[in-house]
Amino acid sequence: MSGFHGAKYCWMNGEVKETKDALVSAMEPFHYGIFEGIRAYVEGDILGEGDLNIFRWQAHVDRLRRSAVVCGLGVPYTDEELLEATREIIKLNGYRKTTYIMPRIWPKAEAVRRRGLADDWHVVIPVWEMPTRLEEEAFTRERRYMISSWRRLAPDALPTQAKAWANYANSGLAGREAARLGFDDAIFLDSRGFVSEATGACLMTVRNGKVITPPVTASILESVTRDAFLEFLPEDLGIPVEVKDITRVELYASDEAFACGTGGEVTPITSVDDIRFGDEYPGPITDEIAKHFMKVLGGNVEKRRGWLTPV
Repeated sequence: MSGFHGAKYCWMNGEVKETKDALVSAMEPFHYGIFEGIRAYVEGDILGEGDLNIFRWQAHVDRLRRSAVVCGLGVPYTDEELLEATREIIKLNGYRKTTYIMPRIWPKAEAVRRRGLADDWHVVIPVWEMPTRLEEEAFTRERRYMISSWRRLAPDALPTQAKAWANYANSGLAGREAARLGFDDAIFLDSRGFVSEATGACLMTVRNGKVITPPVTASILESVTRDAFLEFLPEDLGIPVEVKDITRVELYASDEAFACGTGGEVTPITSVDDIRFGDEYPGPITDEIAKHFMKVLGGNVEKRRGWLTPV
C-alpha cells in the first residue's frame, strides 16, 4: 500500500503495531504535540526503486528534541532507538521507493492534568510512500501563489521555530484562503510586514544571480532543507546566498522564487499575486538547484554523503 496512512505497520510507544490498531482516545490532547517531517530516498536514482537512505536524520532528530524542549515535552528514547524503530518500520512495510517519515509526540491526557512526566508521552512513528516532486512533470507544473491576508504567527505568540501542530492551524487558514481564491498556495508576511514563509515550506528568491531567503527572525520554521541549501549552494554550485528581511515589493521584483522543505523539496513558484517571475519557468537557477539536490539525495555527491543514513 502507498500514500498517506498507507503503511500497514507503524511504531508506537516502543512497539510495532498495525497502523489500524495504533489507536488512542478521542480525548487525547493532540494539539499540544510536535512532529518531524523526514524523507528517505532511493540510493543512486531517487526516481527508481531500491535501497533507501534517510536525508539528514540527525539534523531532524535534533530539531525534534528542540521542539520538545520549547513545547514542554520530552523524547523518552535515544536517537539510536528512534533510528532503529524507523528502519524496522520501513523494512516491515517493504518500502523501496521514496518514503516519508513523521515522528509524532504528544502528552497523554493524564500528563496534561499532572503537568507531565518523562514517561507520559505518546511517541508514534508512521511512514508512507511519497513520490518526489523533483520528477519532471511534477517539478515543472506551474504554481500561482498569493500573499495571504493572514499574518504568520508572531514568535511571542507561539514557538514558530518549533515544528508544533498548533502552528499549522495558521497554515491551514492561509491554505484554505488560497484554494478558495483559485491559487495553489499562499505566502505569509510576518507581524512586522516582511516576507516570512509559505504554508508548509520556507521561501527562497533569486535576484541578479543571488539566492535570498528570510531570516529565522521572520517567524520561519528552522528548516533542515533550507539549512542544507545555505551550505551547498555557495560551496557546491558557486551560487551566492544572502539571508535578510525581504519586503513584499522585493518579492514581486524577484527573477525567480521557489519553496523548499522536506515535503516540497524544491517547488518552483510561477507568480505571486499574479506577478510572474522572469521569462523562463522554472527559472534556470531554480532548475540547477533542483538537479543538484537530486544528486545529493541519491548519494551521488561524495562530499554530501554524510547527510545520508542507510535504512
